[in-house]
Amino acid sequence: MVETRENAYMLEGVSFGLVDGLVCLLGMTMGVAEATRSPTLVIITGIVGGIANAFGNSIGFFISQSTERGVQIHEAKEHGMRTRIHSQMEVLMSGALSFFATVLPLMILLIPYLLLSVENAIVLTFLLGTALTFVLGTYVGKLSGEGPYRTGLKYAALAVAGAVISYLIGDALNHLFKIC
Repeated sequence: MVETRENAYMLEGVSFGLVDGLVCLLGMTMGVAEATRSPTLVIITGIVGGIANAFGNSIGFFISQSTERGVQIHEAKEHGMRTRIHSQMEVLMSGALSFFATVLPLMILLIPYLLLSVENAIVLTFLLGTALTFVLGTYVGKLSGEGPYRTGLKYAALAVAGAVISYLIGDALNHLFKIC
């Protein structure tokens, strides 16, 4: 299948949603799990926070793409620049795809908390989140020509940093409020 420019531009929303969903949900689940040791609270927080994050991503991405479209139209009209202008359908689809791509990691990263002890779920979620961000990074690196493994490692390192910081914050909150 030949990839059109329109499909490539919509891939931006998917990529943004996946990365943000993975990093945000990985940190959120690990932090709440460490703070509360309650799989129920992790699942509730993950669903509520994940859906709110998906709406935020979708709306933010839609507004960003709409603004970019406006700039493209202005440059074409006022300055005679020949530039590709996003179609209204691309803008709408990018926003919608960003939403669904943010929800996908939510479903994946919450499964361990349904099936395993909190301790094991934390480890599996960490491994899943890190592996998925690495895979996404390698794909983006391949597309961009930056080097798949280097980009994959960069994405994974950022996810690990977010997860570790969230875990440490959860641990500090647990001690501060004597939750467990």
